[in-house]
Amino acid sequence: MANLGVLTIFDHNLQQSDTYIGRIKQFFIANGVDDAVTDSEGTRRRAILLSALCDSTYKLVQDLALPKKLENVPYEDILSLLDAHFTPKHIGFAERHNFYAATQQLGESYAQWAARLRGLTAHCKFTNIEETLRDRFIMGMLPGQEKEKLYGQNLEEMTLAKAVEWAENLRCAKVSATASGSGDGVGHTTPLFKLQSAKKKCAVCGYTNHATDKCRFAKYSCKKCGVKGHLRRMCVNYVKTASNEGESEGDDGKLLFNIRSVGGEPLVETVVIGGVSLKFEIDSGSAVTVISEKVYNSHFKNVPLSPAMKRLITYTGDNIECIGMTPLPVTYAGLTHTLSVYVIRNGGPPLLGRDFISLFKLELLTSNHCIQEGISLGKLQARYPDVFSNKLGVFNKYQVKLELKENSKPVFFKARPIAFALRDKVDKEIDKLVDLGVLKPVDHSEYASPIVPILKHNGNVRLCADYSVSINKQLVVDQYPLPTIKELFARLHGGVKFTKLDLSMAYNQFVLDEASQNITCINTHRGLYKYTRLVFGLSSAPAIFQKAMENILSGLDGVLCLLDDVCITGCNEIQHLERLEAVLQRLQAAGLTLQKDKCDFFKDEISYLGYIINKQGLKKNPNKVKAIVEAPTPTNVNQLQSFLGLVNYYRNFVPNASSILCPLYDLLKKKLNGIGHQSITILFKL
Repeated sequence: MANLGVLTIFDHNLQQSDTYIGRIKQFFIANGVDDAVTDSEGTRRRAILLSALCDSTYKLVQDLALPKKLENVPYEDILSLLDAHFTPKHIGFAERHNFYAATQQLGESYAQWAARLRGLTAHCKFTNIEETLRDRFIMGMLPGQEKEKLYGQNLEEMTLAKAVEWAENLRCAKVSATASGSGDGVGHTTPLFKLQSAKKKCAVCGYTNHATDKCRFAKYSCKKCGVKGHLRRMCVNYVKTASNEGESEGDDGKLLFNIRSVGGEPLVETVVIGGVSLKFEIDSGSAVTVISEKVYNSHFKNVPLSPAMKRLITYTGDNIECIGMTPLPVTYAGLTHTLSVYVIRNGGPPLLGRDFISLFKLELLTSNHCIQEGISLGKLQARYPDVFSNKLGVFNKYQVKLELKENSKPVFFKARPIAFALRDKVDKEIDKLVDLGVLKPVDHSEYASPIVPILKHNGNVRLCADYSVSINKQLVVDQYPLPTIKELFARLHGGVKFTKLDLSMAYNQFVLDEASQNITCINTHRGLYKYTRLVFGLSSAPAIFQKAMENILSGLDGVLCLLDDVCITGCNEIQHLERLEAVLQRLQAAGLTLQKDKCDFFKDEISYLGYIINKQGLKKNPNKVKAIVEAPTPTNVNQLQSFLGLVNYYRNFVPNASSILCPLYDLLKKKLNGIGHQSITILFKL
């Protein structure tokens, strides 16, 4: 005979034990296995119960029955074990607190709300449960017309059943009225205005009756910033303020101003509306708070809409299709108020209007002078967290391959002695590079180059490999030309502010392939280590790095790069920011990171490649000039060559530089050494 009913598997992690025990008892009754005739000792019921347990629950019951074996425990005792283990202890005041703290959830019907409330009274031990249920049902309802009307009813005649019936009837009536309304959901209503226009504004003059590229003011210069290509009203440094002279029905009636900067980002605030946290734009040009149909369907679909009692239009007079409105609780700054929210078909981002500003008693202050603040570095860092992570980046486009000339032979140099004063610092630097994965210890190698520790300004040591005596002579150097200073600075023409980016351990962000790692091995006082990344000192490293960086940043105007320094500029802050974001986006896509402490953002003046750059052009760096002025008199040809290299960097700033330096170059041609000391001294005095 087939069993009556369906007995599912019981998992104590997913189901309630008391509910399941109640169901299985009914299953036994339906199938006649609960009386003294069919199962007097409970053996069948125990077997059915245990077979319906999942593995984890069966193991749990086994543990609870110890030291007895589960098959020897009577059916009723197993039920007692389950009941004692799973039934929680109930504390009266705690249960009552949960009851009184309960409120209707968004999307929960009134019948569901009443049923949930009744379930919460199970262990509260109320003396008059029906009256308590009625009171909490009405007090905990979501704000709306239903709650307001129930508050006005006679207390003595109102029961819980009547309250549920009244609320459901009012909700159904409201839904039916909305459905039977006209297509646009509006009748004879009072016009309101919304700042957002349906037409696209011209970026030059701000009017909507023509495209930007056809504007007759395209060649005019702005009276605010002096830049050609836009009028003052569209300048990023100019903030429009327009008062709303007319008052509409339901508006706050106060003088408010549009606080949105033309071309700038809107004011955004996060509020909790209907239990959902959403970001809204604060728009003082809108008299009401609005959300789009998409936002409504995503978060408030189960909340019924009422017909909109106001007609919404744009400043240009175009109608805005309003589906309806609904009152929702809005929480902001620790306060909660009920606000009428309008739902717009094909709307944009959610807007908080003047009704929100008035209800929460916010103030907007007018300003005759607007000082535009610099772009927030925090926002850039949040948008590109990988670039500003202060971690060593990994170039992810390809691995670097070092090529050796034909017939090259391995070169092995022994470790050079390290001064005891530097040994601890060298050890610390080696450990750091090993932790970063730049260095990897090896037991043996055919190649080995000595190291040269360089003391930095902060007292730390930079570990350099002296490849000039080893593999540099055998490397095939990539013939990729480095850009000249004139070529680089030509790209900065027209710049107003400047950003300088510094890559963190730039060469070390490029990974070497396995074969190339073996030839970069260094010999230290601690043994052999091989580089896993591109390293400073390799003759082909500058060309490899420059080629990769130019490929990454190719096609970007106002951006120049020489090795690990990237400079960015623009004719205004918006263009500057767009170019900076494009650079950061490409760096992040390539897996590269920046050294944030050495970066300069949106500066009027920066030091780059030995020059001072500002919107007027190039200037001499005072530190470089001081080095030239205070340079000692050369005593031999090598020192003279160093001095000439120093002054040639600024020769474009010196009129007739060739004539002035000609006598010094003549000394070089004569290849004078110690004998030419007197001649050099005489020329310097002249």
